Amino acid sequence: MPTNRLLVKEQIATYTQLLFEAAKNDGGAEGVLEACVNAKSMVKALRGNADLEGALKDPGYSAEQKAQIVRGVFAGASGALLGAVAVMAERGELDLLPRVAEQLEERMGDELNLVIVNVETAVELDDNLREQIKKKAESELGKSVVLRERVDKSIIGGIIMSTKDERIDASLLTRVERTREALKQ
Repeated sequence: MPTNRLLVKEQIATYTQLLFEAAKNDGGAEGVLEACVNAKSMVKALRGNADLEGALKDPGYSAEQKAQIVRGVFAGASGALLGAVAVMAERGELDLLPRVAEQLEERMGDELNLVIVNVETAVELDDNLREQIKKKAESELGKSVVLRERVDKSIIGGIIMSTKDERIDASLLTRVERTREALKQ
């Protein structure tokens, strides 16, 4: 008899498989990428909104109502992802979504040779710099890269790049803080 943990792993693998295949059938690699990005955004939204999270866990709402809430709140998401997350809400399994999103990203990297690189800079990237960063990341990672850019003025200058497994912080703020710590010693 499998343990509960094994059943959960199996559920996550099943959701990931179904979502990957549906997104791939809907839009190929771009469809999977869109589903992956949207899934991560959904996870962030659920973690950042106590009212939404509470409503989706509230036993006073029926399974159908929870699915409707998900469809209403995340109406802009890809069809495959929206359907999968609505089913998860109906079954009371939305707590699996963060792990499904992680596995979806891993599978995208393994099967489609595609990785998302998060890039934080103090100012918006121009096309030339964006292309240089992309080429450098592709040569380092050995995969096709999609940049997910974010401007964060608090880093003052430089760049912070991260994937699921690695983080490179070459921001001016971090350099200043390291220098300050070195001077204290």
